[in-house]
Parts: sequence; structure tokens; C-alpha cells
Amino acid sequence: MSEFTHYLKVDYREVSLEMIINGLNDAIDTLKNQIDEIHWYDGDWFMEESEPIYGLAFIAFQNYINGSIKDFKGDLESKQELYKIENKESKYSKSKIELIIGLANYAKHKDEGIPHRGTKEVLDCFELNYKNVTYLDNSPIFQGLSILDENWDLAKIKAIAIEWRKLLLNQEIKLNQEITKSQVK
Repeated sequence: MSEFTHYLKVDYREVSLEMIINGLNDAIDTLKNQIDEIHWYDGDWFMEESEPIYGLAFIAFQNYINGSIKDFKGDLESKQELYKIENKESKYSKSKIELIIGLANYAKHKDEGIPHRGTKEVLDCFELNYKNVTYLDNSPIFQGLSILDENWDLAKIKAIAIEWRKLLLNQEIKLNQEITKSQVK
């Protein structure tokens, strides 16, 4: 019996995510260059101006992740369970995908005060400060970036999301094979 390629093996969402992340990286690079070009522009200014850009990156990752779940499952009912899929052991009880989702939600709602319950649980799990953030280096966005990649490289964080989607695809293929086997019997 020949094997067929699963129709969702081709990740058509990756191209859009790549374009978004490239654009956001360009904006971040422009801000980094200002540190050398403008005498008064320093790390504090960089963090002030780049935090919303990094926040947009997390929102783009969240869109990619939730869109992928919708592609495979048809809805988002099981998203909390699927966020937990991870290939590597971690010192945290929540996955990197859960951190990305939590940071996206934080970025969207940070001006509302204390985060919503689910976001708060994620931030607490990763010991990220969200109360009275006076200095941006203590912001959950920058603390979370450091957990995901010490160099704050959005391409590496994108790779985490892409790898997670591959795990989701493999889980879906395995599930479909089990269903097919049970129907044959």
C-alpha cells in the first residue's frame, strides 16, 4: 500500500510568518543601529521602542499557532492541550508554545493592569514580572525573549513555532492512522 502525503504537510502559513518576522527584524535592526548613530539613544530607548515590536512578533506567532490548530482540528477547542506539545524536557511546567501565547496575550492586554487568569498563570510559571514594571529589562516581553533565545533572535523563536507545528502534524498523522486501523478491523 503506498503512502500519501498528508495535505497539511505543506505549511502555507510559514511564508506569511517569515515575511512578518523579517519586517519586524528590520525594524528592530533600525532601532539597534540608532544606538550607535544617535548620541542620546541608549539601551533604555531601544527597549522602550522595541517592546511593542517584539509584542507584535509574539502576536504573529500566536496567530500562526492558532491558525495551525484550526487547520488540523477545524476549531480551537483543544488549543490549551495542543499548546503543551513539546519535544524537549524543560525546567518549567509549561511549554515554550504556552510561553509564546502568554507573551502575545500580555502584549495585547498589558495596559489593562493585571493579566487575565490564563496569561497570569503562564507568566507566573516562568517567573516573569508583570506587576509594576518600572524598568523595561524587567518586562515579561524581554524576560520571556531571554528564556526563548538569549539573543532575542526572532528567527530562532519562529523555528520553535515551526517545529511545534511539525509535532502537531506527526500527532495528527498518527491519530489518523490509528482511526484507519480501528475501522479496518
